[in-house]
Amino acid sequence: MQLSYLEEIPNEWHKLLVIGRTIERDDKKYHIIGMTIGECANLYILEPFTEPEHSGRRQRAHCNNRARLKQYEERQESYLHCSEISLGDKRLKIQGGSGSPLHFADRDFRTICLFVDMMRAGWKVPDWLKEEEWDNLQLVTLHIADLKRPPKYTPDMPIIIKHRPGHIQHIIEKTVTLTVGKSRTFSFKDHCGEEVQCYINRVTLIDVWKDIERQFQDPRYIKKLTSERLQEAKEHCRKALEQSVPEGMCYVGIEYECSKDISLQFCAKEYLRSYPESHNGSASFLMMNLKPDQETGTHGLPLKGAVIQTPVSPDTVKIPAEMFMYFERTKEWEEQI
Repeated sequence: MQLSYLEEIPNEWHKLLVIGRTIERDDKKYHIIGMTIGECANLYILEPFTEPEHSGRRQRAHCNNRARLKQYEERQESYLHCSEISLGDKRLKIQGGSGSPLHFADRDFRTICLFVDMMRAGWKVPDWLKEEEWDNLQLVTLHIADLKRPPKYTPDMPIIIKHRPGHIQHIIEKTVTLTVGKSRTFSFKDHCGEEVQCYINRVTLIDVWKDIERQFQDPRYIKKLTSERLQEAKEHCRKALEQSVPEGMCYVGIEYECSKDISLQFCAKEYLRSYPESHNGSASFLMMNLKPDQETGTHGLPLKGAVIQTPVSPDTVKIPAEMFMYFERTKEWEEQI
């Protein structure tokens, strides 16, 4: 480290606001430290942090795709997903943020300076937090839009935090054999124990190579690009395709309806049994979904689409698969502290 690194820290904020409010929710505790104002305004919240299981590279290498997907079944609710915070009548828009585990913060002098400056400004560390190991915490930094000076605040002032809509995933692992060109019906019990009826209206094979080629021949697309940029885009797509789906192979497209407003994720049995392959970054380009042409299906329910991104030959008829998980959409909600 160089001393120039330390010189920058005192200039990052020139005004502070101590809040010091603890939030208790779902048997967990969170703590709003306060705000700093400098070139930008930031709000700081300490959250519980748990290191994901099998997070080491060597451990992940021994997990097949089924085990790897299960590792992310539980999503910890973080204040990173906030859109707005109100201090009394003052509404503050959140325009992004970041979360950093405190595991290595004993060598992060910016974080240490933040804590020390907040204490000097009057922050009292609550008793429950004083003896908490840093390995069990993360610091969330929320960026506040258009704020030049700290808002007025008193300890008895109500705080309202608005959380963005999100998705909660639920693992199901229901075997579903798909047949190209055929429809079928199945049901499963959701996380509440309620029966959900699902209708697969259409199973098709998607030739991704042909679809990409048609896109590059579409006048509405190519008129936006210079010839040089078009060639670069073609090359990028080709490299990504070569890593994910051999030319001549297809992905499986599924159009479905559900009696509940949820989204389904299907996986090929073959994929779930296999182990992750290492690709370079361009392969991430191929994350796909299927958008049906119609909004409503034959059963009068919203028509949705999914893609199984395990390559199959163009003469494939039956695909051994699983409805591996579903996503429950959460609504925007407010939390009063």
